[in-house]
Amino acid sequence: MAGKIAIVINSGLDQRAKVMSGLHVAKRIHDAGAENGIDRVEVFLFTGGVRSLENGQDNGEMLEAIRELRESGIMIGACSNQVKNWNLEDVFSRNEINLEFARDAFSRYAVEGYTVISF
Repeated sequence: MAGKIAIVINSGLDQRAKVMSGLHVAKRIHDAGAENGIDRVEVFLFTGGVRSLENGQDNGEMLEAIRELRESGIMIGACSNQVKNWNLEDVFSRNEINLEFARDAFSRYAVEGYTVISF
């Protein structure tokens, strides 16, 4: 049975190194998935991770990393409530980030046997 990993980005751009480490680790785990028995990697943006994509933030590096992850086949998700409450639907839609209730994503991770790592 292959493994599943969810990388949850809670930190904001005030902890840029932490955010970028989480995104880079997701890509490296995905790239070495076959040799390490990992068949699925997801990234989920929550709280600070969601706010990091607000307009006016210095988030180009983060958006580029998200694009690269998405093009590699890694699903990128975010808390739908937070995105809507902070009026960020446009930026998340433009960057093809899936919206899901955090409670549902976290419950799915538990039911489907994901290992969750937070940054």
